[in-house]
Amino acid sequence: MTTEKEPTVDPRCTHRSAPPGQIYIDGAYLERNPTWHAEDSRWKAEKCAALLSELAVKPKMICDVGCGVGGVLAAFADAYPAAALFGFDISPAAIELAKERHSGIEFAAGSLTGYYDLILALDVIEHVEDCFGFTRRLQPHGDLFLFNIPLELTCLTLLRNGFMPHRRAFGHIHYFSRETALALLTDCGYQIVSCRYLPAVVDFAAHDLKSRALTTIQRAGFRIAPHLSVLTFGGYSLLVAARPGGGSAALRSQS
Repeated sequence: MTTEKEPTVDPRCTHRSAPPGQIYIDGAYLERNPTWHAEDSRWKAEKCAALLSELAVKPKMICDVGCGVGGVLAAFADAYPAAALFGFDISPAAIELAKERHSGIEFAAGSLTGYYDLILALDVIEHVEDCFGFTRRLQPHGDLFLFNIPLELTCLTLLRNGFMPHRRAFGHIHYFSRETALALLTDCGYQIVSCRYLPAVVDFAAHDLKSRALTTIQRAGFRIAPHLSVLTFGGYSLLVAARPGGGSAALRSQS
């Protein structure tokens, strides 16, 4: 009589890890990303300001949710010198760095409070465990919202098994296409006012031969067929302007 061998269980499947948001509180995220992506801040602020200009919006109260070390708000201070600026982040370490680096901006560790003309949630939703609940809870706090959402749900990422490296390096636990990103916002009760692709990965790609070759393909594909290229090769994020409330709004989409 033969006996069946007990199946081998991968220890990674039984390891009890900390909740996803813990890395922002205990310093693990800062250790992995010591700049907290501050090098992208002015670029993001310029892209947001360009969209706001097209929408003829001049905010006087601006809040950045998930502000990190405050670089985007500091850049907004140059574009909107008369505006009052506020930043919230769940990471005490990030808020301390923000306070050290940027004067004239109010920073606070913890959850969002108050009401603002403009709320920024740039590269945040993909980090939040309950992304639907988080997105809904923002609504009572603002008039206009700008979301920047990485578009990582692509054919190339699937073929390269790229989700776990992004999870380990950047803390991304949700992955979006253009369609699912917009669906998340509308499911949470937002009216989409405008949206556009941003070359968030393409513009900051490494300069080695492999990265340059991929960037060339991404840029060329985007010029020919933006939606198909982004879904296939990635390289872009989606910047969305939205207002709270159900119903439909005229969608201005720029590829």
